[in-house]
Amino acid sequence: MTLNIEILEQSFEKIKPRANEFAASFYDNLFQAHPEVKPLFANIDMVNQRKKLINSLVLVVENLRNSEALELSVSGQQFFISPTA
Repeated sequence: MTLNIEILEQSFEKIKPRANEFAASFYDNLFQAHPEVKPLFANIDMVNQRKKLINSLVLVVENLRNSEALELSVSGQQFFISPTA
């Protein structure tokens, strides 16, 4: 399966004006489909979390044609989830 960058870019342009609504819907759907992950977000500011999701998507989509930039961006991040007790 090959990645169709042009279609991804065009699709994302349609989502951008409603990015906040998209991010809220993403987490609503995530929690509905996988309620077991909701406790992982119990102490998270969801407004800020939605902004992080949007910013991450913008970074990826804007650099689809520049894999080196994506590698640098990802390699500089620390990813971890600590479950709440």
